[in-house]
Amino acid sequence: MLSTIELSSAAIRHNYNLFCRLAGKELVAPVLKSNAYGHGLAEVYQVLASESPAWICVNYVAEGAKLRGFGYSGHILVVGPAVAREIPAASALDLDLVLGNQAVLAAWLQAGAPGRIHIKFDTGMSRQGFALSEAAVVAQLLRPHSAKIVGLCTHFANVEDVTDHGYATKQLEIFNRAAQVFADAGFQLMLHAASSASALIMATSHFDLVRVGISLYGSWPSPLTRVSYLQLQNQVLDLKPVLSWRTEVTTVKPVAAGQFIGYGCTFRAIRDMRVAVLPVGYYEGYPRIAGEAASYVLIRGARCPIVGRICMNMMMVDTTHLPAVEVGDQVTLIGADGNDEVSAQDLAGWARTIHYELLTRLHSDIPRQLV
Repeated sequence: MLSTIELSSAAIRHNYNLFCRLAGKELVAPVLKSNAYGHGLAEVYQVLASESPAWICVNYVAEGAKLRGFGYSGHILVVGPAVAREIPAASALDLDLVLGNQAVLAAWLQAGAPGRIHIKFDTGMSRQGFALSEAAVVAQLLRPHSAKIVGLCTHFANVEDVTDHGYATKQLEIFNRAAQVFADAGFQLMLHAASSASALIMATSHFDLVRVGISLYGSWPSPLTRVSYLQLQNQVLDLKPVLSWRTEVTTVKPVAAGQFIGYGCTFRAIRDMRVAVLPVGYYEGYPRIAGEAASYVLIRGARCPIVGRICMNMMMVDTTHLPAVEVGDQVTLIGADGNDEVSAQDLAGWARTIHYELLTRLHSDIPRQLV
């Protein structure tokens, strides 16, 4: 591929240590699922290895296997849906599974209760987890295997998208009631609920583990999370973006006034133009719909608007105002160039999506380089 993703090692360490200071190092569990939010599992782990996190979260057993292959010997929590056929592999790899329904719990018990598990409660997400009404029954089933039950967990549905956190508070109340049921049954378990947003703005959600995802990579979960943090702390946390995405100019060509550019003839030059072709398109992860917005890339520190539709492996940008641009010039798709910057949030906004989706859709074959 003719583009490169650069990852700042210093930014990864900086963001990780911000949360260590916020919640306590022993509580912070970096989330490296989905190829480390598109940043590169191997590369991000390489940086974090020197920080020796006690816990790392992934979504799949296969991701846990990769971490074991990299040499990580700490706790790995598989937060995604557990399936019966992967229970033996998880146990063999010494992974902690999250169980949240009767069918998988029954399969785990039938297999002889191998490995360690965390029980998830659905407190308002309506996705994974047992209902509060099932807590007593589940606790009774698990009493003979109490040594294998590590923790109880839940997930917030509505923290980052609001400044009123009443719904999250109700979720916490339900979770605390479930935890009390287990405590009354004699269990002594770790509790965890917080992801990036709740870790930042709901100290009561920290409990015994904080699962830090998007903010490990230097992004606020949402603008409203940033506002909430500012209201609470009278300052803004200095999160540093980790990822930059760059490519190069492969063609520079004149386009006469009146000529169409790209598929569908959606863009017509209203003046003579000088257009640069970039070897990146929606296959590589640049959203096709972004070309319909006021989107741009950076070349020589200047903004160059996208013209025409994003193609599968190419895109065109207007460089008329930069007559010195030539083949081989560096192009910044995400990141800083001179005094300007394109953030992942900017590009996600042009594509009418969120930066979570944008980052995780960056093609895994694009080389990731630690800088």
